[in-house]
Amino acid sequence: MKVFRRAAAFATALTVVAALGPAAHATTGRPAKKAATVVALTFDDGDSSHPAVARMLEKRGMRGTFYVNTETVGGEQKLTRRGLAEIARKGHEIGGHTLTHVRLTELTQSEQEGQICDDRRTLVAWGYRPTTLAYPFGAVDSDAMAVARRCGYDAARGVGGLKEWGCPGCPPGETLRPKNRYDIRTPGSVREDTLLRHMRQQVLNAEKGGGGLVPLVFHRVCDDCGLYSTTPKRLGQFLDWLASRKPHGTVVRTLQSAVGARYRALPRQE
Repeated sequence: MKVFRRAAAFATALTVVAALGPAAHATTGRPAKKAATVVALTFDDGDSSHPAVARMLEKRGMRGTFYVNTETVGGEQKLTRRGLAEIARKGHEIGGHTLTHVRLTELTQSEQEGQICDDRRTLVAWGYRPTTLAYPFGAVDSDAMAVARRCGYDAARGVGGLKEWGCPGCPPGETLRPKNRYDIRTPGSVREDTLLRHMRQQVLNAEKGGGGLVPLVFHRVCDDCGLYSTTPKRLGQFLDWLASRKPHGTVVRTLQSAVGARYRALPRQE
């Protein structure tokens, strides 16, 4: 009798599933887990165009990371203290970029400490809590990485090392937990000849490669203003496209948030 009842129940279940068709399988099956791709939009050198850039990001619900050289703040075509404060107030990350934008690999370790530590001390004195550093020109060696750590940074970004048109054999994305927190890889800097499709492809490379971290390096955002620049129109088009990638598992975060960088105290001055 028990065997008969079980067989009857099983037959009834098959009849219901058959009647419902593919929809029944859709509701009972588990959706495939999408790869997580995190894009960090970073802007170097404290350019005077950056407050407008910050507003472009905010309109799309995004936040970026802005790296400044504290001794150039207030200079020609550079951010003012007021502009920097406006960016920070809206939730963007402020990070260090050395005092005067020098190539660290050409300095002694003592000189590196002056450039990195004093720059960070100034940012802290201005009320910021910098946790990440960007090496000017992407120039980094073992000494610079050691100094960045001693100066209290919890992570640092280089330039290069990820797949792009100039490095087809490079990996498509940095790992979400970078193996080297003091030399986080990126595609090359966005330049005036970097097309919209190039920017998109850098993100698509990571999506197709299983996800990961894609820090993008921008400098000036203005029309006809130098090699290391892009236009507001092109950046806006890219941001609109980037916003549309959310259903594909792609999100935008500050570099600090992306790598979980924590604030560390300044070293004691000797």
